[in-house]
Amino acid sequence: MPGRATVDAVIVGGGAAGLSLAAHLATAGWGDDVLLLDDGAQPLEDRSWAWWSVGDGLLDGAASTVLGAADVAGEGWSRRLDLDPYAYRVVTGPDLAAEVTRLVSPRPGYRRLRGTARSLAVDDAGVQVAYEDPDGRARAVRARWVLDSVGPGAAATVPDPDARLDLLGLHVETDRDAFDPGAVSLMDFRTGQEDGLAFVYVLPTSARTALVERTVYAAPEAPAIPHDPHLSAYLRDVLRVGGHRIVAREEGTIPLRVRPPAAPEGPVVPIGARAGMIKAGTGYAFGRIQRHSAAIAAALAAGRYPGRAAVHRRWARTQDAALLRVARADPAEARAFLETLLRRNPAPRILAFLDEDLPPREHLRLYATLPLLRFGLACASASSRRPR
Repeated sequence: MPGRATVDAVIVGGGAAGLSLAAHLATAGWGDDVLLLDDGAQPLEDRSWAWWSVGDGLLDGAASTVLGAADVAGEGWSRRLDLDPYAYRVVTGPDLAAEVTRLVSPRPGYRRLRGTARSLAVDDAGVQVAYEDPDGRARAVRARWVLDSVGPGAAATVPDPDARLDLLGLHVETDRDAFDPGAVSLMDFRTGQEDGLAFVYVLPTSARTALVERTVYAAPEAPAIPHDPHLSAYLRDVLRVGGHRIVAREEGTIPLRVRPPAAPEGPVVPIGARAGMIKAGTGYAFGRIQRHSAAIAAALAAGRYPGRAAVHRRWARTQDAALLRVARADPAEARAFLETLLRRNPAPRILAFLDEDLPPREHLRLYATLPLLRFGLACASASSRRPR
């Protein structure tokens, strides 16, 4: 590389974690030479991320959708949640990239490097990053820090998932107004439960267009789940959309892990999913990525070790593990627990709880609304039935 023999940092991976961290580092004024190494295997044009926040996040302004209300529902009940002071936000890949480009533009030493990371070699002088350029040629760059969302050559790998969210989303156009563009349908349990704990998510983009997505908490080894008939039934019997067209499909899985994430190795610091930023109980990651990115940037700017920036709350991980255990062994009990949480608590308390940011007194108020004895017994029963 031209200029300095050793760059300040290489960010490995150009998805949500890598882009967000670049924006936070640049805004903090840290680093003269920062490279974002990405192979382009997952085009940003096909991606989007959702989260909730109070509006003070660095990248909140990049959201193309901002909603102040959320609907939740189950058999025989429904509820609209006023999210204030939060708002539900969605950002597309191109919009995120454009906002990050704007934020890093005052720092010309921040550059994107196209290539595939192959290995990371740590020594006393930093990290040697070996990568392959788009023409297949072997290249290398030396860095003081590597902030890694991919894991090439890492000593500690990300554990296998404890469960997964299996999902299918349909982009739907209707012949008449069928959606409320002022609210996201966050969890609607009025869908078949024979495949496991399942819910439908609806994100309107207008009164006649929406993403309608069905999600199931599934075991890692479970076969592919047939979502199509359930989504057809939901569009017909729950939303009653009438004439409509499916203009695009999104299929995927989100690995859910409650075990400790990949650990830092000296100047190699995991970010994104490798750092445990996907919350095991919900599958949401973008908001956690923002908080982790801000903490890493603050640590580097203050001369502190950034590998300790991720705060993992053991109690929250225990709660997530309990939910996943019951979702696998007793989906009806897990659904009853989530429905009670959604029916008996105000939205700000729910969202702060899911963000692991709820004050102790509010924790007590939330727990008072939940069937903790029944859920605890279900956890114990599920544990006794777990395969060894």
